[in-house]
Amino acid sequence: MDTATQALLGAVVGQAGFSQKLGRRALVWGAIGGLLPDLDVLVMAGGDPFAEFVYHRGFTHSLWFGPVVGPVLGWAIWRGHRWRGREGPGEPGARSMLSAWMGLMALALFTHPLIDVFTSYGTQLFAPFSRQRFALDAVAIIDVAYSGILIAGLVIGCVLHRRGRSAQAAALAALALSWSYMGYGWWLNERAEHQVALALAQAGHPEATVHCYPTLIQPYFRRFVARRDDQVWVGVHTPLAGGATAWEQFQETEPNPLVLRLLATPRGQVFSWFAMEEISARVVAEPPGFVVEVDDLRYGFPGSPRRGMWGIRGVFGQNERLLAPVEKTRHPNPPRIGAKALWRALWGDFSELPGGPA
Repeated sequence: MDTATQALLGAVVGQAGFSQKLGRRALVWGAIGGLLPDLDVLVMAGGDPFAEFVYHRGFTHSLWFGPVVGPVLGWAIWRGHRWRGREGPGEPGARSMLSAWMGLMALALFTHPLIDVFTSYGTQLFAPFSRQRFALDAVAIIDVAYSGILIAGLVIGCVLHRRGRSAQAAALAALALSWSYMGYGWWLNERAEHQVALALAQAGHPEATVHCYPTLIQPYFRRFVARRDDQVWVGVHTPLAGGATAWEQFQETEPNPLVLRLLATPRGQVFSWFAMEEISARVVAEPPGFVVEVDDLRYGFPGSPRRGMWGIRGVFGQNERLLAPVEKTRHPNPPRIGAKALWRALWGDFSELPGGPA
């Protein structure tokens, strides 16, 4: 999820479990703990364009990070309060507060990867011991409904606190509802894959393997990629208004040694691993030799089935050797899709999307 939402989750965790002992500090430090794992993006400051693929959602997002690092951070916060003389009874540096600080930071860090895994980006839950990426494809990285639930929990909690009532109930309800929403998104994706597979089977392609992916802002409009042998279908699906599916089909090019050579480079291997093998490649003859492009098909725009939002590119000479380092690419000309077209597509009318219905 986006960093702001992660901070919101950390604040709600603090409000739910630790506000009675730590007061409003639990919300502030919970928010800080919730966003800390995303500081791994600082590795991009080194200038390596592939560093984000390798390190983001790496060891700071592993399941051990919160339980191991969180208590240390909690102890440091507690120790800082004692150093400033805030160690009297009921104060944040009191000895009785140590377990609360340690628990708060451990949970704030631990819940961060637990919601990231519900997106399609891929989270290395066992890094650095394993590089396997986990993705449940339940919700998009930015989901207004999920973030809204957390905001509502915090706001209602603040109102209840002013009235002398416990804010914990509002926070616990927000956590329960937000996790239920994640489960609902997961169920929607599983259902979408089943319905798309059924539609393809009715069109004469019963053996196609289907993977669906959420799109931004809302949970319903899903992108899908289906494959059977060298045939690829890329399209969209919505369960609303009785359900509707549309796709465009293309045929993968014959295995090309230049594609294999590009993917065998260190950067090619990183990209293939990041894209979780959901890629499409093409070779274009272009002076002074050949251009090989590989796209991540999990994210893309309607009307461009062979193109994802980003990919990699390598230029080979006539001798089939790389002329320059492999570079990251972004879709050069994304189609303009208005809010009206997206709203109508959400309800099954794909006519205004680029490419129209299949």
